[in-house]
Amino acid sequence: MKEINQVVKTFNSIVCTRRSTRKFTPEIPAPDKMNDILQSAIFAPFGGATGIPLKEIRTISVFSQNTEQINRARELLFSQIRRRARIMSIVLMLFPFLRKRMQSFANRLSRLAQNGIPGLTEGAYYIVIAEKKGFPPVEKQSISHAMQNMWLSATAHDLGFQLISATGMMSKNKEFMQLLGLKAGDYAIDGCVIGVPKKAPQARKRRQIEDFVTWI
Repeated sequence: MKEINQVVKTFNSIVCTRRSTRKFTPEIPAPDKMNDILQSAIFAPFGGATGIPLKEIRTISVFSQNTEQINRARELLFSQIRRRARIMSIVLMLFPFLRKRMQSFANRLSRLAQNGIPGLTEGAYYIVIAEKKGFPPVEKQSISHAMQNMWLSATAHDLGFQLISATGMMSKNKEFMQLLGLKAGDYAIDGCVIGVPKKAPQARKRRQIEDFVTWI
């Protein structure tokens, strides 16, 4: 019983201390830690009802920092972000009634277009998970499970993790998908950066169960 209680306590601690990292050192994480993190993504739930075997439905591409491949992936991603930011600006100009719902996202996209994503130029690895589309369409949910598993595993190994959600916009970009060895349009994708954080994240504010949960 004591062992079980310790496992539960450790798991709860990992869940509650999981935070996003924005600044990374150039240090390369130990290979065994990265293998653990990637293994956790492989064991994440997937859309088995689609009938597609896991080996065919999920691919994980790891870009190492300071390589030609990551430089090209970053260039394509930032180009897409800038293009999307311009479109969003025009849309809000033409349809001001959309500002209440979309302005916050438009502002974030504009900042990314101007400043880039520092973590993507600092973190040791840029990881892209691709999930093949099928029916029922649960690929986005499956990717979220894989990302969450990696995030918790990275936290357990004292490594930094940053979601690069803009990666999802690249699923129809032929050149970007070629870097992954996949056909554009056939997969949903998402990405993250994993590396050694420059400093430990600040403690998370406590969240009270009664603020979120209703027993029915």
